[in-house]
Amino acid sequence: MEKKQYKTSSYLKFIIFSIIGIFVFFINVPIPGYQIHLGGWVWGEVAGQSNVIVSHLTNFIKAALFTGNFKAMPAIVWGIGVYSIVDLFVLRPDKFWHTTKVAAVFAIFKIIGFCLLCFAVIEIYFGWHPGFLGWFFDPVQSLGDKSICTFIMNSILISICISIPAASLFLPFLVDYGLVDFVGVLVRSIMRPVFRLPGRAAVIMVSAFLGNFSVGHIAINDQYKTGRMTEREAVVIGTSFSTVSVGFLLVLANNTGLNERGYWNLYFWTAFLITLLVSFVGVRIYPLNKIADNFYPGVTPDPEPVIRQNVMRVAMQEALEIAEHQQSLGRRIAYIMKETIGVLGTVASGTAFFATAGVLLYTYTPLIRLIGYIFYPFMRIAIPKSEAITACTGAAVSFIEVTIPALLVTVGEWSLRTRYMMAVIPVTAIIFLASFVPCLMATEVPVKFKDMVIIWVERMLLSVLITGLFAIVLFP
Repeated sequence: MEKKQYKTSSYLKFIIFSIIGIFVFFINVPIPGYQIHLGGWVWGEVAGQSNVIVSHLTNFIKAALFTGNFKAMPAIVWGIGVYSIVDLFVLRPDKFWHTTKVAAVFAIFKIIGFCLLCFAVIEIYFGWHPGFLGWFFDPVQSLGDKSICTFIMNSILISICISIPAASLFLPFLVDYGLVDFVGVLVRSIMRPVFRLPGRAAVIMVSAFLGNFSVGHIAINDQYKTGRMTEREAVVIGTSFSTVSVGFLLVLANNTGLNERGYWNLYFWTAFLITLLVSFVGVRIYPLNKIADNFYPGVTPDPEPVIRQNVMRVAMQEALEIAEHQQSLGRRIAYIMKETIGVLGTVASGTAFFATAGVLLYTYTPLIRLIGYIFYPFMRIAIPKSEAITACTGAAVSFIEVTIPALLVTVGEWSLRTRYMMAVIPVTAIIFLASFVPCLMATEVPVKFKDMVIIWVERMLLSVLITGLFAIVLFP
């Protein structure tokens, strides 16, 4: 990259926005408990805690729109579900109905999930539901006598629909003004020998980890189609690095109780590290090691240049180049929030279906527990026998929906090791049916559903083993 003079404003945007992003996501700020009032109208109460700003914002929104007198969140979740149906039939019908059979099947699942959302909102606001849906609204003993509807709406959907937009609101500070590009250049010399990937894979991974797996999928689709990435590289990044976002991590940390106990930063960074460790092994075994390094048909290959000298200067130049030519902060926030609504639409309706299916399978059939026994020998390394079966069940059900494992330890007394593992392994295993699989299969990256199932089993086994070792060290 040629030496170039950059505007002072580019330096300021890179430095100041990066500092703000790091502060908002990673620095704990103590805030005393408070009650939200609007005139004579009393909203929810927020307990005092020391946490990151994103979590404080999440708590405020939840208190304002759900836990107090003003229970608007179920209607908001339903509205997001409406958007997903409009997306299916009006905005992007070809993506869902004319790409693959799997995408079409998942579109049908989203429609069923939206129907469940409709009945849930009618019950919440009007107290009525049809008799044939009694199973959805009657108390279930395994859920602490909550109904499946209440469990999924209160513990999953509302948390997701608050946490993800709250995190997305601040994402441009981290991903749009040079910070991840700066880091990407610095680790370029590591990515190829360690993960057999180009340095830009690090940028995509961090963007997905902070934004959403769909960010990673969109990025690899573009990189593959423009010749900057091979088939193997695109599949590896899509299945092994594009994990759920910080918004999902907030949900998992809240539901497992790690957040309120002050373990957010420990949880976030160790989950990130374990994801890398699992991927280090995963890229070297079947099926990822058997995928050919072919380029997209008809495209001119444009591989990433190797940088051997002046790495720090090149990293700064790339960061400043991004900062100088990036759109205004307001436009970037508007864009990321628009993209977030699209992701939430998929998540809201898809999760309504898959979370319901997961709870039904977990509650009324032995299937999930039987699959969970695959992980039992590894789980017992760190978790006592009395908790291992539940933890194994959580590992198995995470393939259906990523937030359900954390919910298995919200009721009752559980060790910190079990809570930690239920929050980490769904993140590090990466693949799940609710929205990840249809999102990746809707791209032009040639990934097979069979391979994703195999990769999930491999990653889960590795995740349970490695996370268990971390749990032993962190929570002796």
